[in-house]
Amino acid sequence: MTRAVVFIKGGKPKGFRIAGHSDFADEGEDIVCSAVSALAQTTLLGILKTIVANAKYSMHKGCLQCTINESDEQKRRDCELLIEVMHDGLRSIEKDYRKYLSVSEREVT
Repeated sequence: MTRAVVFIKGGKPKGFRIAGHSDFADEGEDIVCSAVSALAQTTLLGILKTIVANAKYSMHKGCLQCTINESDEQKRRDCELLIEVMHDGLRSIEKDYRKYLSVSEREVT
């Protein structure tokens, strides 16, 4: 199962972690993993390349984690918006594929 966690601080998304393989189908043919990966990687690219925000991230096989460290208010709000859109997309996938994707939120300090 793929597990997606959105990190929340003060009611606002501040990052995310997505890990695991959904096991919906074989690697390379798994539409759930592909959809989740596309959402997560596009969100990260938006944060790093479009917004050009200060963010800490790590990516390795089966895991992507990102935390926003942006002091500029507008960039921070833009990052929050991107993460909210990704979160909504993940929840939409979760509705149809509950056995393969779990989406949750975690309060951080």
